[in-house]
Amino acid sequence: VGALVLTPQAAAIMEADGTAGLKKPFWQKLLGSDNPNPGKFEDIGSDSRKIFMLDSFEGMRFEYQRGLSNSFGVSHILHLQPAQDNYGTYDFSANFSQGKHLLLSRTQTNGDVLARYILTATPNLTVQFQSQLTKAPHQSNAILTADYKGGDWFGQLKVGSFAQWGLSYLQSVTKNLAVGVDLTYLGRPPFNQMPMCISTVAARYSTERMVALAQLTSNARIQAAYVQRVKDNLTFGTEFTFDLGSRESTCAAGYEYSTPQGSFKTNLSSDGKVTSTFEKQLSEVSAVVLSAEVDHGKKACKYGIGLQLLQ
Repeated sequence: VGALVLTPQAAAIMEADGTAGLKKPFWQKLLGSDNPNPGKFEDIGSDSRKIFMLDSFEGMRFEYQRGLSNSFGVSHILHLQPAQDNYGTYDFSANFSQGKHLLLSRTQTNGDVLARYILTATPNLTVQFQSQLTKAPHQSNAILTADYKGGDWFGQLKVGSFAQWGLSYLQSVTKNLAVGVDLTYLGRPPFNQMPMCISTVAARYSTERMVALAQLTSNARIQAAYVQRVKDNLTFGTEFTFDLGSRESTCAAGYEYSTPQGSFKTNLSSDGKVTSTFEKQLSEVSAVVLSAEVDHGKKACKYGIGLQLLQ
């Protein structure tokens, strides 16, 4: 007697019949979905910040990074500028990374020391401790942050000096829409200021080629942004900010254009400020950066050139 051969179609039908009667638990239906993870609430406007928050500087800046081992590296940043009170600054950074641990530090010539420790406890939980020591009175601070990445949501908890604590939550409602809320409380602000509490609600709608964002804060401030990728190497963006208290508003438009010769970024705001940067990769270990900013309202301008070396 010949053996019976089970066809793939019959096997699929039998598997479907066997699992048809199985139901997911209630908690799995409540917490689980096919929506993507929206990321951190503080990064909800990262697409527009790439265009409207450019790293403009004045003078000449040299940055040299060197890896001393697979886990340890240092960097030197020398910034020379034509300022009356400060002609130049020097920053030294040392970074250490091994397994789940990441340690970052920076020391500046003005006496400020910044340190950050990041622990990736699990694939979903990250703990971060950051501190800053400065000579300025009532400015040294420290903050502890815990980030948890869910299936379709992201939560963050902060506790820091000055009786500070914060809580943020961002949820993917659909595959394209994410909504969230952020709450920050500062119980003992420096210089004997009154305690303050700021809450923010935000919504972001994104596709493969566009991002639309809207934010509303408790201090009566509305911000909206729209970023559209026209081509693979060309992106346009607009941004609008309105203060309900003072009735003042600003709007801006900008673009990012990438070519084999380099990357261009320019934005123009309604208050008369134009900012542009150009970055060109000279080789695998070197790059040059050009920066220009013209403020027609204040009748001021600044220009800068920078060089980055990696070894």
